Amino acid sequence: MRKFLVALNLLTVISSLILLVYELIRLSVGLIAVSAVLFYFNFESFSETILLVLIYPFSWFFLVVPLKSKRLGDFFKLELPSEIRTNVEEDVLSTLPIKAILAVGSIEEKKKVVRDIVRNVISGLNVEQNMKYLRTLLRDPHMDVALRATMALEEIENHFDRTIALRANPKDFCAHLYFYLKTDIPKGTLREDLEGILRQSLEHLSEHEPLRYEVLYYLTKDEQQLLLGYEKTHDRELLARYLFEKLRKRDYQTLARYLSEVSDLKLFLP
Repeated sequence: MRKFLVALNLLTVISSLILLVYELIRLSVGLIAVSAVLFYFNFESFSETILLVLIYPFSWFFLVVPLKSKRLGDFFKLELPSEIRTNVEEDVLSTLPIKAILAVGSIEEKKKVVRDIVRNVISGLNVEQNMKYLRTLLRDPHMDVALRATMALEEIENHFDRTIALRANPKDFCAHLYFYLKTDIPKGTLREDLEGILRQSLEHLSEHEPLRYEVLYYLTKDEQQLLLGYEKTHDRELLARYLFEKLRKRDYQTLARYLSEVSDLKLFLP
């Protein structure tokens, strides 16, 4: 199946380039979108799919080299700043192994997953997906696993209750409150109040701070906030998120317009 997907992907790459030569832009962009979907089925990762779209058509190289146990991260040299980032699309655990463990893993393996989930969530790593895994474990038929997941949920809530109140730095306060809301633990009136506080906290963040636009996108669901953030901060991850949203909505015209800026992103080194 993988060989078939690779062959089909290469065919779409070649076809899109041929159409581009003949200035059939819409058809070419459509094939690029098809290729991106095939990339996702190959690698099962949204973040890697974004990177592959951004370096298209050179990305076909990663499908024909023998990756085996390697992942695309081994080929990219991205420098992440030391401060808290809110949109890191990576996890110390691979998605497929987690899903496999949730389905057929032993009690001890599931407990280990719970520990890793707690660590990732309080660090702001892939919060929403990790919380989905944790809620699955809450329904586990093994009482020990379900009990550990329940304790983990309480541990996460207690962590944010303690740390948010102690964050004097506006950026840290905003980031931790943002992470807490992404856990979907706060409900009802409490959630509305916290979202109001989060909006107010943005007033203390600079217009040149990428976190500001990540949070605005979360609150408004308006991807234009990501584009505005890229234009203000030149943060390439905001542009990557924006392009992915346009790809997901099949807005190929907008995607084609901003793909011309890909060469300026310098997302990888030879």
